[in-house]
Amino acid sequence: MGKKLNLDALDDLFEQGKDFRLSDQEYAKRVGYPLPQSKDYIKNRSPFAVRAREKGFVVVDVEEQPIIERTVILKRKAKK
Repeated sequence: MGKKLNLDALDDLFEQGKDFRLSDQEYAKRVGYPLPQSKDYIKNRSPFAVRAREKGFVVVDVEEQPIIERTVILKRKAKK
């Protein structure tokens, strides 16, 4: 049996009573599972959305931002 989904770990954010953002990395760190893939599911049917509604919040959007990855390119030096 794997880790249990721990939505209680988000209560401190809800209890502040302010709008907030939560990255997928922070969600996974706090809850113990990665954020679901489907934007519609996250916003409407996920346990996270249900908890948010219970606490007086609504998931407005799920932003997807590209991650910049650097690549090093090497070439062999020409022989003299």
